[in-house]
Amino acid sequence: RSVRILSRGTALIRRIIAVAITAAMPATASVAAPDARMDYFLGTWNCAGSFPATGKAIASTLRFERDLGGEAMVKHHDDVPPAGYHAIEVWLARGDGHSSRAVIADNFGGVREFRSDGWNGNTLSWQGAADVAPAQRFVYVEIDGDTFRLDWDTSKDGAHYKVGDTLTCKRRPA
Repeated sequence: RSVRILSRGTALIRRIIAVAITAAMPATASVAAPDARMDYFLGTWNCAGSFPATGKAIASTLRFERDLGGEAMVKHHDDVPPAGYHAIEVWLARGDGHSSRAVIADNFGGVREFRSDGWNGNTLSWQGAADVAPAQRFVYVEIDGDTFRLDWDTSKDGAHYKVGDTLTCKRRPA
């Protein structure tokens, strides 16, 4: 029984990745080599933070792994109870050599697309597609080799962003 569940789960993940790639890549786009700097995220991270507007605490576990022969970065985001957010993300380099696309599917039925122009110093930002409402972005800031901050920002006008939640993540020892 557990083998069957595992294989269903693996099949679901593969299906999500296939949908993500199809949705994120125009038919004429080519895939670039993966950004090796993204490998910083590989592994499991324990995260703690808050919703600044309310001060309410939040904790999450993030797990990053390569898939599709190393071409895609897959992120699993699982909030720790009592929070109930769970998501899978697929990050894929674009053929232009400097940008990436991401597709996020979550347990609330949402599927969102994001774009990144890559690292700017120690910051990696993912900007939501035009149809993502309200406007959203995810900002990853590398603090050191084993710590990063992740902010989820929203905007009503697409120009002025407020932090919706913020997490400080520490690499879990292997």
